[in-house]
Amino acid sequence: MTGRSDPVRTGLPEAQAAFLAAVTPPGVVAVQDGYPWIGGPPEMPVPLLLAAWRNASQWRAARNGAAQAEISARLHALGRGPLAIITGSCGLDLLHCGWVEDRCRLVIALGPVMAERPCWPGVRLVTVIGRRDLMARTLHRAEPDIRMPCSHMGYWTCHATRAAVAGVLRDWTP
Repeated sequence: MTGRSDPVRTGLPEAQAAFLAAVTPPGVVAVQDGYPWIGGPPEMPVPLLLAAWRNASQWRAARNGAAQAEISARLHALGRGPLAIITGSCGLDLLHCGWVEDRCRLVIALGPVMAERPCWPGVRLVTVIGRRDLMARTLHRAEPDIRMPCSHMGYWTCHATRAAVAGVLRDWTP
């Protein structure tokens, strides 16, 4: 779950789809779609400043009741089994706005820009921040669980990040 840098496309960009394929353990089903998980063509790359502007707009919108209800409804629609969610950038904050109790057991946040670390009972939260990710290092005040050698836009293609996330998912017991 990330912000939607391309507002008309929700499909995962190639790098994110490849990341999920690389980290998903056997027997686990990965949702190959981005928030709001409605299907569609892959998101197209946009410049970082435009992506930040659009994600900031989504972040502001997520604070109203309609957006919170939408996020919650989308989480419920993902099914009844144990759920692990991988977020990127403002995705942790979007998830926090529409949090559904007892729905998720693991959240892996790549480059979170949410200032405070959320605390959800019964949920393991693993934060991953790149040494070259000035945005996450500046905005996320909590100490990360894992440090990686990447930038804010580099998590999906960083081999070290893939290995660390695959290890967390492999060791996860829902």
